[in-house]
Amino acid sequence: AASKKLSTTIEQVFVRRPPPNFALGLTTPAFGKPSNTDYGQALRQWLRYVEVFERRGIPAVSLPPLDQDCPDAVFVEDTCVLFKDKITGEDVAVVCENMARERRPEVETMKEALLKQGFDNDHRPFDRIGVVDGEGEMLDGGDVLKCPVSNKVYVGLSSRSNRSGVDKLASLLPNHEVIGVPVTKVLHLKSCITALPDGRIIGYDPLVDDVDIFGGANNYLSVPEEGGAHVVILDDKTLLVAASAPRTADILDKEGYDLEIVD
Repeated sequence: AASKKLSTTIEQVFVRRPPPNFALGLTTPAFGKPSNTDYGQALRQWLRYVEVFERRGIPAVSLPPLDQDCPDAVFVEDTCVLFKDKITGEDVAVVCENMARERRPEVETMKEALLKQGFDNDHRPFDRIGVVDGEGEMLDGGDVLKCPVSNKVYVGLSSRSNRSGVDKLASLLPNHEVIGVPVTKVLHLKSCITALPDGRIIGYDPLVDDVDIFGGANNYLSVPEEGGAHVVILDDKTLLVAASAPRTADILDKEGYDLEIVD
């Protein structure tokens, strides 16, 4: 199934250890609090997640822990999304500055890391760093889904990202097609869909507002478990998949992907 080669390569990942008070993270009444509040288990799961990248030779850059005031700090992509411009080849970082007040320290440490670490493990600087910080602009990285084989970027119109934020992102990425999609059943777009290396969207239908937006059956793979929609691309043939989605893992295995299963 993975017939098209990825146009980008994972140079490094930014990570941050979950804080002991992670269960106090910001959410909305409709979506509730995390079902797992066992910090020891959460830390073991995170270490296993990081180990997958390191074992595959992908450096994991650890951001400084923010244990007291930022229970959401483990979700580093909420604060920043990294892009490869498919026309110019530029490496672009987009910082989501207009986060909730409680999360501003996360944004500041991410900005510092972007300037210090650069795009890859050789500290090559980003070609451009854009900021979503205008009046009324809301953008959360959890709502931003990049298509690995095209210039399409889907952005969830959720409680954390709005049309002004989508428009700002589009202005920062003039060579990308930025598409706003409705999100009302989950907190973030990537809570219900992610992408496969061949460009198809993988999603859990009961939580997707409008499946047809993603181009029909040839461009969308429906999976039977919520956790199955949360894949991470490691390379053009390998996916990181949640252990909570064994039926989805079977489907992806039959599609020809190699799988890293994590809890």
